[in-house]
Parts: sequence; C-alpha cells; structure tokens
Amino acid sequence: MKNSIGKIISINKDLYTVMKDDSIFPCSVRGKLKNIKLTVGDNVKFSEENKTIEEMMPRTNTLIRPLVSNIDKLFIVVSTHLPKFSSYLLDKFLVLSEVNNIKPVIVVTKLDLCDKKELKEVKSILKYYKKLGYKVFTNKDIRKIKKEMKGCTVALAGQTGAGKSTLLNRIDKRLNLKTGEVSEALGRGKHTTRLVELIPINNSLIADTPGFSSLELDLTQEQISNGFIEFGFQCKYNTCTHVKNEGCSVKERVESGKILKSRYENYLKLIGEIR
Repeated sequence: MKNSIGKIISINKDLYTVMKDDSIFPCSVRGKLKNIKLTVGDNVKFSEENKTIEEMMPRTNTLIRPLVSNIDKLFIVVSTHLPKFSSYLLDKFLVLSEVNNIKPVIVVTKLDLCDKKELKEVKSILKYYKKLGYKVFTNKDIRKIKKEMKGCTVALAGQTGAGKSTLLNRIDKRLNLKTGEVSEALGRGKHTTRLVELIPINNSLIADTPGFSSLELDLTQEQISNGFIEFGFQCKYNTCTHVKNEGCSVKERVESGKILKSRYENYLKLIGEIR
C-alpha cells in the first residue's frame, strides 16, 4: 500500500501524532527510524493502514529549544514589563532566526503596564528594529498577527511569563490554554506549557512551546555576525570580527548612531559567550 505524507504535530514518549490534511493518525516508529530523533514539525511518510512512520523527509531547519522542525516563521514574544524587556534575548532569537532562514516576527506584550519612561525607551528601540525591516506587532494587533500566520508553520518563543499562551488564547478563544501568573519577586512566570505541540489554528500550525528566559546558541562567530543583518560587509578586512579591528565599518556606524548601541553590545556579549 502506498505511503501517505503527513506532519508530526505532537510527540508523547513513543506515540507520534501525524496530521494529513484535516485527519489525525496516532503512529509508532519502525525500523531504522528508531535510531533517528524525530521532532514535532517533521514531515514524514507513513502508513495509514499500519499507523507506522516509514520515512522522514528532509528538514528545512531545526530549532533545539523549542525542539521543532520546518518552521516558516518565529514569533518572538517580548514582554515590556514583568518580565522586563530584554533586547539581549530578542537579539538572540533574531540571530537564531536569521541563521536558520526563519522569518522572525516581533510581538510586544504588556505595553499598558509600562510607565512613561519605560514606554519611551522601548518604543525607541522597536523603531530601530522596524527600520531594519522586521515586522513588529503588539499583542492587540490580533487581526494583523492572524494574517501573518496564515498558511505557515509557526513557533512562538520568548521568556516565561511574556504572554505566549495568552496571545494564542486571543487568536483563538476556543483553545483556552492555561496561563500562569508572574512572580514579582522573580520577574518570571511558571512553566505552563508542558509539551511542544503544533496546534491547527486559522489555516496555520502554531507551536506552543515551554517558555524560557535563557537561550544557548551553538553557532560560530561568523554566523552570529551574519545574524546581525545591518552589519553587512563594508569593513576594511573580510575577516573583521567587529571588535578591535582597524577600519571596522560596524564600529564606526555604532559611534555615529547608525547602528543601535545596544545591538552592538549584544553582539559582543554573544561572541563572548561562544569564546
């Protein structure tokens, strides 16, 4: 019997839920595939009759945390208040997106909780990201977010307590996902999402993933540099690391205000981590 092609939308121990069109198939893995770590988002050939996955299709990308493959867009949910806005974590996610050829979309939450000073600072920073070409929405731009998600496999990522599950509930009220209160003492929320799962919403598949406040990038310095899209290749030397090199265009543009200072500082911090 000819195998069908579907997508793994959830994994629970040895049970793989495969979606084909609007049908769901609980499957197991057989043969050599038992030695391959399948992930949510994998496209697979499977037997509808035997309920077994026979082959994994080539991946376009894989994120380690959240562990999900073949993502079209990464919606980076950033809180402006409790947890406090972190341009460093945002830049980490943007680099991760760029390196993996995933289109990043920034969604800002809790702007209504900011005081005037915080609001002015955050808006100024976000204006820069918009100038770079990144799409930036607030969690109230539900119609625009739905349009951006349509027809895509999407992952939501960001700090615990940033409002990912709340955002999904606003996109589709039928979900009724559990949300957690943020501890003021820690500035973090409780983990409310237990497993990575692709949820069919509005002709798209959305991964609701465990929140986290740290992210380790297994990347080279060159990859990190390429992830900062405004850096370009205008330096005196092709091997410029943008740290102490003479004739560094990036450093000159930081000093002149053309590159946001916090972006450059976050770049230095990131390459410091891999060293």
